[in-house]
Amino acid sequence: MERDFLEKQGLNAEQVKAVMAQAGKETNALRDDYDRKLASLNDQVDGYKSQISDRDKQIKTLGSQAKDNEELKAKVAEFEKANKEKDKEWSSKLASQRKEFAISTALSKAGALENKAVLPFIDTDKVSLDEKGNLIGFQEQVDAAKQDYGFLFKQDKPKEEPKPATHVVVSGNGTSEVPKDPANMSLDQQTEMFKKDPQGWANLFRKK
Repeated sequence: MERDFLEKQGLNAEQVKAVMAQAGKETNALRDDYDRKLASLNDQVDGYKSQISDRDKQIKTLGSQAKDNEELKAKVAEFEKANKEKDKEWSSKLASQRKEFAISTALSKAGALENKAVLPFIDTDKVSLDEKGNLIGFQEQVDAAKQDYGFLFKQDKPKEEPKPATHVVVSGNGTSEVPKDPANMSLDQQTEMFKKDPQGWANLFRKK
């Protein structure tokens, strides 16, 4: 959020300062949450890698010891097969966690008030991650959710435009313009105004 943008919206210096401070708090909180979740995922990945490395060493050792022992070879083959299936399970679990984390982060950035409340309207099966970690098939869904369930997202309060005061020319020097109550205008003044500004004349009575 830029200071110039807020100033253009009509906020004074104190209001801009307050908004910037609050935005900073929210951004820092979001960044801290992101860092915690990312660190947790990285720890899990490191743990899995360590387990896989130890397991592969054990398999290699068993394989070298088996040699001509057919029974032991069969057990090693069975062990390898089980570990490959486990690898697929771990990979799938990690991919799922990465996608969930990416979706959660994207929802927060999209202004969701509560991610859990918005998730039912996001078909995660249609969302995927590319090689760079970018979400595919997410943006169109969150846009649709905003359209149909806007109350679940933060709303930008529209700036209220000040209502212009109705002005009429006061008889006299004919140069000064001030707001005028038709009840205090003479017939000549009303007639003069009607000739010069029929719409303005009608608006005076419409507002009464």
